[in-house]
Amino acid sequence: MKLEGDEEGIAVLKAMHAQDKTYLKFLVGEAKTNTDLRAPFKAEDGRAFLLRVDPKTGNLVVEKKPT
Repeated sequence: MKLEGDEEGIAVLKAMHAQDKTYLKFLVGEAKTNTDLRAPFKAEDGRAFLLRVDPKTGNLVVEKKPT
């Protein structure tokens, strides 16, 4: 499983992981079990992102959430 996509979103995920290691596990679990294979999350400054599971590769893809 590889983490790819938006660099800002990946940096936000890494910062969240540094603060609370269990939150990233929760977020990945949410993305894997949701019917649309996505889990939304926000940065501390309010920027919104989506963590998506690519069903073909199994990789995690971070995207900016459309407004």
